[in-house]
Amino acid sequence: MNRSIFGVGSTGFRHVAGFLGLLAVVAIPIGHVAAQGTPPSACSPPPARAVSVQGTVESQRGAGAPWQAVKLNDTFCPGDSIRVQANSRADVMMLNQSVMRLNANSTITVQAPKDQSTGVVDLLRGATNILSRGPRSLEVNTPFTVAGVRGTEFFLSVDDSETVVIVFEGTVLAQNPSGSISLTDGQAAAAQSGRPPALRTVVRPRDAVVWALYYPPVVYFRPDELPAGSGWQGMVRNSTDAYARGDLTRALQAVENAPADVREPRFFTYRAHLYLAVGRVDAARADIDRALALSANDPGAVSLQVIIAIVQNEKDRALDIAQRNVAANPNSATAWLALSYAQQARFDLPGARASVEKAVALEPQNALAFARLAEIDSSFGELDKALAAAQKAATLEPSLARTQTVLGFAYLVQVKTAEARAAFERAIALDQADPLPRLGLGLSKIRDGRLDEGARDLEIAASLDPSNALVRSYLGKTYYEEKLGPRDEREYKVAKELDPKDPTPWFYDAISKQTTNRPVEALQDMEQAIRLNDNRAVYRSELLLDSDNAARSASLARIYTDLGFQQAALVEGFKAVNSDPTNFSAHRFLADSYSILPLHEIARVSELLQSQLLQPVNLTPLQPRQAVSNLALISSSGPGTASFSEFNPLFTSNGYTAQATFMGGENSTWAGDAVLAGLMGQAAFSVGYSGFKTDGFRVNGDQKDQLFDAFVRSTALARPASSGSARPTSSHCGWPVKMTSSPCP
Repeated sequence: MNRSIFGVGSTGFRHVAGFLGLLAVVAIPIGHVAAQGTPPSACSPPPARAVSVQGTVESQRGAGAPWQAVKLNDTFCPGDSIRVQANSRADVMMLNQSVMRLNANSTITVQAPKDQSTGVVDLLRGATNILSRGPRSLEVNTPFTVAGVRGTEFFLSVDDSETVVIVFEGTVLAQNPSGSISLTDGQAAAAQSGRPPALRTVVRPRDAVVWALYYPPVVYFRPDELPAGSGWQGMVRNSTDAYARGDLTRALQAVENAPADVREPRFFTYRAHLYLAVGRVDAARADIDRALALSANDPGAVSLQVIIAIVQNEKDRALDIAQRNVAANPNSATAWLALSYAQQARFDLPGARASVEKAVALEPQNALAFARLAEIDSSFGELDKALAAAQKAATLEPSLARTQTVLGFAYLVQVKTAEARAAFERAIALDQADPLPRLGLGLSKIRDGRLDEGARDLEIAASLDPSNALVRSYLGKTYYEEKLGPRDEREYKVAKELDPKDPTPWFYDAISKQTTNRPVEALQDMEQAIRLNDNRAVYRSELLLDSDNAARSASLARIYTDLGFQQAALVEGFKAVNSDPTNFSAHRFLADSYSILPLHEIARVSELLQSQLLQPVNLTPLQPRQAVSNLALISSSGPGTASFSEFNPLFTSNGYTAQATFMGGENSTWAGDAVLAGLMGQAAFSVGYSGFKTDGFRVNGDQKDQLFDAFVRSTALARPASSGSARPTSSHCGWPVKMTSSPCP
């Protein structure tokens, strides 16, 4: 048997930079796995773990052993095999900082690690998308190749005649006894027995992993909507019953072998919806075509076309289809829901909200419509309304993963992390292929101070939807918080390529560069983030966009300060305050700037007081002596109000921070400053001390100063009971209120 070698490398990495990217792998203690109900492994530590199981996935514990169903968090030892059946997908996380997303009809065998640092897997058949950032972290053996991974994201497929590799990021050396070739970003090659590896042209490389993308549900069938029994209605009823239990395999089996005389478009629409849920886009398109052949304006089938176009970045086409769908089916809630997704993709958030409200009015029992309404309300900063809509959705259909997901985010943006985690875990159990509950679970852990655990969940989320630019941005932000540069910058680079119009990766990249003493590069990235800020309208209302822009202006001002452009920094600070008078970061920046200017004491104290009144709970310490600036403020820059798809405030984790300085001199002269700040749940505190003492250089020239300060803030005590009223923006006295509200008590 001939083998070619794919030696994979990456340029520009520092020490541990190979770990960068999407899905780093950590060792999971055996006791932790067993506590979740999964069987303990006979090896320690186990080299592989199942982090997502969708459909029929089985394992064989050693040669000749019976095949058994794989469950979430099952672990695997050397010699164990895993096979993914039709209409199924799985993610296997390796011990050595790599993850393999396996397509349907794929089989792998886990081998013993090399030198306890390089995982080894045999890919016997099928296709996998591999995300690895650990240097020499993984080798994948196939009948034609040995793929050695060194900090790369790439696709690998195996059939009876060849192995194909497509590189998304990094470098790959393709080699076999007949020759070799070097591949880089966007290039592809094929290796066959007896032939040297050869370049293969791929116009859109990421289309190779279209099966790995996530398509949000838009078609909703309630189990009680159709009668049980024979015929297509009975088939769909049996399928919806299984779907409600989270059993996607049985749901598809119930409708896959339909009789030839089925002439109902709703049947094919429903089956296409299931095919999309397992990534079978071609099969879904075929059923959509069948439905439209029977009914040219079937609202469900056309709505699925809209969702496919949005996910595959054909936003103009999606909006055109959605508008024609609503014109033809004005009384279809599904059509209006699909239009809301298309409008949001085109930055029309008010239009999306109107469409969702129309869908809710048409079908008050539609759980998906209420779940979508919760997302939109959160994007407007109306957190109480979002929670009420999410709770309504979960009440209507508690077994639907989407309702539990939006309920989790509704709790999360209100920093109710325990409730959020419970909802996210229910959503993961119902739909393990959905990246959003994984993202939410990771963010909730980060907010509780469990940064390492949260980072692993964000890596899984990125694997579940590798083309999601927003998830990549937050994964980069997580690596930044873990101090794992330059892995964060590589994620920002991927996010920029996936969505060039999103300012999020530019903003976080600027913060990263500023803190690593690259102010000129940071200035360029921050200016680009400000230029793109209005593109956040996909997720944020106009009022919250103003707040985002103010946060970016305040961050730009700090970069100007680092460059020595003090006057330009003040101008940006003024712009930030004028853009959003409720932005605490802008007021704090002006207070710091005034502290080094003569005759600005009153202005400094005023700005500091406004910053204190407006700030959310955070770890930024209160300065006992106002001549010191940049106390833990750079990394906390960003939008201060959480909403759906804007989670910057959640990176302010539970914990404590301290800073102290001391100096001494002749004539019994000494001075010192110390600050301690802490955050726990919805409460934060800051205490500080500043002292100065000297005997002076003449008689009666002694001086002694002592300053103490303390600041305590709790949103849990200040926040009133939810009334469902609109509170679109910022945080006064600990809870969101309207700009026209009365002064705080």
